[in-house]
Amino acid sequence: MTSAKGVFIGQRKDRMGARLLMMLTCIRLAEDFDTAYKVNWFPQGSDAPELDQPQELFAQDWMDAHFLDAEEFDRLNSQALPIWAFQGDNSAERLIAHLNDGRSVLVEEGFEVLAFPWEDIETIRPRYRDFIHRIGFTNEIRKVMARVDEKLSGQGVSAYHIRRGDILNGVPWKHTTWPAKIEPEELYEAHLEANAGRTAIMFSDQPELISRFQDRYPQMLRMSDVADVSGMTRAQRDFLELYTMSRAEQVIAPYISAFSMAAARISGRQRLVFKDVLTEQQMSEANLRVIDRVAKGPEAFLNVSEASHVYAKAAQYLAAKDQFEHAYALAKPILEENPDNAFMPVLQALNCFCLSNWKECERLAEEGLKNANLWPEDYAVLLAIRAAALGAQKKRWSASRNLARAFWAKPLRPDVVVLGSRMLYRDQVSFRLFPPADWRLQREVRRQRFPPFNNLYLVQHKVLARQPCNFDLVLLDWSDLTLDQKARRLLDDRFRLERLQESFGNLTSIEHDDPSVSAAQAMLSWYLGVSSLAQTIDVMRKTSADWPENPLYHKRLATLYEADADQARAQLKMADALACDPGNPFLIFAMGKFLERKGAQDQGQNQIIQAADIDDNTPVIQGEAGQIYLRRGEKEKARPYLQKAHDLFPPFKRFANQLARAR
Repeated sequence: MTSAKGVFIGQRKDRMGARLLMMLTCIRLAEDFDTAYKVNWFPQGSDAPELDQPQELFAQDWMDAHFLDAEEFDRLNSQALPIWAFQGDNSAERLIAHLNDGRSVLVEEGFEVLAFPWEDIETIRPRYRDFIHRIGFTNEIRKVMARVDEKLSGQGVSAYHIRRGDILNGVPWKHTTWPAKIEPEELYEAHLEANAGRTAIMFSDQPELISRFQDRYPQMLRMSDVADVSGMTRAQRDFLELYTMSRAEQVIAPYISAFSMAAARISGRQRLVFKDVLTEQQMSEANLRVIDRVAKGPEAFLNVSEASHVYAKAAQYLAAKDQFEHAYALAKPILEENPDNAFMPVLQALNCFCLSNWKECERLAEEGLKNANLWPEDYAVLLAIRAAALGAQKKRWSASRNLARAFWAKPLRPDVVVLGSRMLYRDQVSFRLFPPADWRLQREVRRQRFPPFNNLYLVQHKVLARQPCNFDLVLLDWSDLTLDQKARRLLDDRFRLERLQESFGNLTSIEHDDPSVSAAQAMLSWYLGVSSLAQTIDVMRKTSADWPENPLYHKRLATLYEADADQARAQLKMADALACDPGNPFLIFAMGKFLERKGAQDQGQNQIIQAADIDDNTPVIQGEAGQIYLRRGEKEKARPYLQKAHDLFPPFKRFANQLARAR
């Protein structure tokens, strides 16, 4: 190895577990690729104040050798590539050449053992158990590590991790559900009872829970039974608990927890979740006991917040069994305690929706939307629930206004997609509130069902008999109207484009040679690089000529001409689109954005402002108008637009920040 060789640079912005795993990954990579590793312990935007004093954990000489200061990090990072840039390769050749050229590799992976396609992960995984001893911990830390090894290693211990802490008590974490992090106590009890003769140790960021378990299972250990860490700092305690967990024979924990995941990785083993260690019958019986405990009311829990979070798990189980009346009844005592958890009205509104209690659903949604603590995803879901409840009451215009706000905020959120699809299939959508789109085709372009409870609050078969729509067909032409960054990147997302293209193979009532199908597929083929720009222009020129009254095809042709650097023709086609519907705010906005790209700034900005004066329900349009006035220094004119944008979707912080600047 020469001094000029590139190094692996590890950094994480979050907490102990992910940072340790990142460091072990760097040690592994440096060894296997014959180079060094460095650690950027203080990356910009880090969110772990308890780790601000790394000398509490690491010896000074080790930090001197491995920690980067800001200047050295900037120098190395200027020619670095992220590790994922090499994970699509079939050999190490390009990575080795990159390192040999003196360029470094940034490693931010902190949840999984990293292996490239050409490597065998099962030969790498066990090595992590020894890598932890290559980190230069202080003598104080090492002494406790030795004591832990003596007490637990090789003893066949089961370690349990219960995640609560900031999820119950911290802002903003308490205000949304964490189904992959919160596991009810009853599941831990089921495994403890099934393994009564096995030594067990429990870890939790909620000490009261460990005490409760030790009352019921006196033989169960806690950290203080292994080593006294009471006089240590939080960072030291966190690490030593994580290390102690890693010495267990098996680690049983929620699906998502960096802390327990890192412990399992350090141990060289896979972390286990309850479906790995309990039978279906044991799981089912435990879930029934969860429901029984929720039925006892909030007093059966640490606090109302824990009752709310465990209720979310119970409601999920009941929803899967179509027992919405029971779920509705269980929520009422919790809601009567006024829980400080913004998600509870979302869950109860959905119960009402599934019970066809439209009025109460609408009321709960309206009240819930006033909570300033709602997470963006939950705000969008509640808007969509309200929209669907209004649609069921034949209030089509109000329903569509709410759906549009939900869609432009989070068009990929599964609940929004399912509820929006239901409304579209039931003719509850007023298309005038949306930009020009092929709604006849959209009804037919569907996607596969979402996996159950995968970022879903609702149960699909109770809401929608058919497969949900693939609304990327709308975003294909209008992705710049959404607030969601992932949704905006559709045209650069090959996977989503391919899934959209595949959905055209399942059309039922529209022929595959229908012009609307040909036009959409032509655009997709161009975006995917299958068809040339010239071929696509030919298809779209014919379509727009055959359907001259449809603004969508003129706009698509304008997009193609612009890509071909034919600005004059592009502007003419945008004008043709606008002529089809002169007062359409979405077309006016699209013309304004085109003129801005063309360099006609003033003309384009005036069009955008005109669009905002016509449309009062699309946050992006209102926000763009406000930003124009803000850039011009006309704060008084900017404020009404920015206020409107903020009111349409309050969780989107950019509008709030711009509004503050306008005051």
